[in-house]
Amino acid sequence: MKLKISRSKNSCTLYVQKAFRDKTGKSTSKIVERLGSLDEVRARADGADPMEWAMEYVRKLTLEEKEQRRVVMPRLHPSQLIPKDVVQSYVCGHLFLQRLYYKVGIDRICAKISQNRKFDFDLDCVLQLLVFGRILSPSSKLATFGSCAGYLEPFKLELHHIYRSLDVVAGNETYIQKRLFKNSSRVVKRDTTVLYYDCTNYFFETEKADPVVEGEDGSRKAGLRQYGASKEHRPNPIVQMGMFIDKTGFPVAMCINPGNTNEQVTLIPTEKIIVEEMGIERIVVCTDGGLSSEDNRSYNSTAERSFITVQSLKKLNETYTEWALETKGWKLVPWTEAQRTARIARGLSADDDPEMTFDLGEESTARYYGNRTFYRERWIVNEKTGFSQRIIVTFSFRYRAYLKALRDRQITVAENMVKRGCSGKKRATSPERFLIESHATEHGEEAVFKTVALNLGAIADEEKYDGFYAVCTDLNNHVSEILGYNHNRWESEDAFRVLKTDLKARPAFVWTDAHIKGHFITCFIALLLFRMLECELEYKYTSSQIISTLRGMTLNIIPGEGYRPNYTRTDLTDALHEKAGFRTDTQIVTNQKIKQILKMVKES
Repeated sequence: MKLKISRSKNSCTLYVQKAFRDKTGKSTSKIVERLGSLDEVRARADGADPMEWAMEYVRKLTLEEKEQRRVVMPRLHPSQLIPKDVVQSYVCGHLFLQRLYYKVGIDRICAKISQNRKFDFDLDCVLQLLVFGRILSPSSKLATFGSCAGYLEPFKLELHHIYRSLDVVAGNETYIQKRLFKNSSRVVKRDTTVLYYDCTNYFFETEKADPVVEGEDGSRKAGLRQYGASKEHRPNPIVQMGMFIDKTGFPVAMCINPGNTNEQVTLIPTEKIIVEEMGIERIVVCTDGGLSSEDNRSYNSTAERSFITVQSLKKLNETYTEWALETKGWKLVPWTEAQRTARIARGLSADDDPEMTFDLGEESTARYYGNRTFYRERWIVNEKTGFSQRIIVTFSFRYRAYLKALRDRQITVAENMVKRGCSGKKRATSPERFLIESHATEHGEEAVFKTVALNLGAIADEEKYDGFYAVCTDLNNHVSEILGYNHNRWESEDAFRVLKTDLKARPAFVWTDAHIKGHFITCFIALLLFRMLECELEYKYTSSQIISTLRGMTLNIIPGEGYRPNYTRTDLTDALHEKAGFRTDTQIVTNQKIKQILKMVKES
């Protein structure tokens, strides 16, 4: 490149000109950049001679271009040992997460928390290590600390800084969640009109629950790790996590409670964070049956808030249960837009008579509408409290067949248990629920041995509910819209699956209450960044594909020259680079290029 000066009668303009050969091989040139008039260049030169500044600027561009075109031939000796205790490769998958980390402004959140506090560690540095490590190599805090030298920019910290940071993060959990929501809403489009709430629990590798501690005011408080109903049926102490997910799948807020806490009492305190701290007022809260207490429904039955919750037909009073199980007076749930489009494309009718009713007991209904879902609805009132709500009951022949097939397999297991004369602990979904034990003879004498038999009454009682499903709400929206909202409860289940399976949030290797909360807040942040990355990739790849690709992206060091990619280039890696705006998959990534990438990431 060279400096081109264009002079006219009244002005002098400077350009950067580049010579090249066109497709025919003819030598020509083009203008790469306009530096400006002499006065404009003088202003950019900041007091230096404008012509000298322009010449130096062109020389710098020329060197950068040559660096990109230079062919690197590393000199390697088969008999020379590599240096001892020197890292030979670096992780680079975190660059795609780090860009989002700065975009969401987590560094600014850390700076605000650290303001006016005399920390001898960098909270932002520690949080980056914990969040990136949770996605790229989930492990204990000690192992995560041991991996900090394997990043392109090594994290300069000590082990005790990690545990001190967890204390700080736990003490600011509400502020962090509030800022994360507001900042992320400026980066990605979030839909908070419907929020899904669910709870899960995480086990610890210990066999002792936390003791009850008496405070200075005389109050008694137990630690977070307590024995409770484990989702994985483990005999270990657990902690409970409740989390709100928005309609677009992004986490909104979370809470950590002792493992023996009733799930139903955790919803309102967490929802108050959303309403009061985040300013989200008009929402529909969707939950499963385990969280559908009347207190929760009443709290969300206001002018601004509404609820949709799964309703157990077995828990309704006798009048409403009989109405729900009647065979007559059922209507068809309308086709969804996707179903209508597909049927029209196949030349099939997509129009139903909304007032047409069906009898589920008729053989013709199952024959001609066996693949459809039916519904009936009404408003019900709690006679004791006067609380009214709308109940929508659905029925599906395919769902009935599925439940029957599932129960038949469990009955077979129960019959084998009868033959062996043994029974186990009864659970709501275990085959043991179909067994009945007898400890007396038919004459009322004390039996030496117990007798196990099939409980035919329990089987018949369960069978009459096959195919039925119910939700309650205070909304007046169309049935198909409400059922669609309820169907998307899988978003919260999928969030917990990613946390447990992909991010390995459990078992947790910390034990104080503050460290436990800090651990799960870093998991929450990691989930948010990961969901944002999925959104950028337009949900074309599974969570396992994205995570395994990020974990495999490493760069081998070429001393004095740069780095060589040590991973397979795929459509997914191309998509990651395209969204990030930089490349690490060239044959060699020079040291200068790495510096530019790191600078670009931090300026996001």
